[in-house]
Amino acid sequence: MFLKQNLTAFLLFIIVLVAGQTILFNDFYVPVKINFVLTVNMMLFAMVYLNYIRLQRVDKTNPNALIRSVILGTLFKLIVFAGAALTYVKQAKEPVGYPTLLTSMALYLAYTWLEIKEVVSKK
Repeated sequence: MFLKQNLTAFLLFIIVLVAGQTILFNDFYVPVKINFVLTVNMMLFAMVYLNYIRLQRVDKTNPNALIRSVILGTLFKLIVFAGAALTYVKQAKEPVGYPTLLTSMALYLAYTWLEIKEVVSKK
């Protein structure tokens, strides 16, 4: 049911995963830390799944509850993303770099946009 409702988010997850693995195993030079981007991709996809489960329990007749739930999910994803970046910096003892953070932020925006699009189209 989740994959049927969120097919575009699943396709984005697969595309980023395949592209990241291709870059990682074929020794292409990119100024992005691929392991960090793949980890953020997996975390964001897991957050989309958890938000999907939470949105299934929301009262669909109450628009305030629906909006609060979407905003809470977006904030929760942002906190997880920031936590992952800070944890990586602490453990790796090296800077993440702007290209890596911008790529990860673009993934965050893409997942958030797809999730909100699914919620709005469902209603």
